[in-house]
Amino acid sequence: MTDDIGPEPQELHEKVAEQIEAVREELSTEQAEAQQDRQWLSLIGLSTGILSALAAIAAMQAGYLANEGTLAQIRASDAWAFYQAQSTKRHLAESDVLLLKSLQRPIPAELTSQIQTLQQKQATIQSTARKLQAESTENLHRHELFARSVAALQVAISLGAVAVLLRKRSVWYLGLGLAVIGLGFMVMGSLPSNAHPDRDAVEAPSN
Repeated sequence: MTDDIGPEPQELHEKVAEQIEAVREELSTEQAEAQQDRQWLSLIGLSTGILSALAAIAAMQAGYLANEGTLAQIRASDAWAFYQAQSTKRHLAESDVLLLKSLQRPIPAELTSQIQTLQQKQATIQSTARKLQAESTENLHRHELFARSVAALQVAISLGAVAVLLRKRSVWYLGLGLAVIGLGFMVMGSLPSNAHPDRDAVEAPSN
């Protein structure tokens, strides 16, 4: 009767080889996953840097357009005030004409010429004021588009940070979707406006 001394050396060698192969496969899988994770984190870092730069550009453009819109509005208000002053002068001159007519007195040529000059000045001032008003409206509208772009890009950057913390790619994809929307607002704000001065301008003050 022979003693049971365990598996044969060949069988033992095969089992050890199988265990070593399983460990190698597990390590290879973990290394591949770690490599993919590093690549993913690198992509998030790269996209965050790009989005941060775009958000900074959009913020600068939004501030510039807001300032330009405000300045154009101030100049338009000054133009309308000057228009009103010329209108008051013209009304006074026209009142003199009516008074002279009621008294059956001759109307000086200088007075008629003054009224015509004031009318021409008013037309020029009105055109300038309307253009400035349209410019202000356009700049403020484009400012709003760039401001929306900044908001969308900033949220996208925040979602990128959350994706890293939670290790959720879906959160990162959501952030990229918002970034695309932000870029769309930026492109819209960069395009020239089709606004027409006569359409968008405020009506002139009553003469």
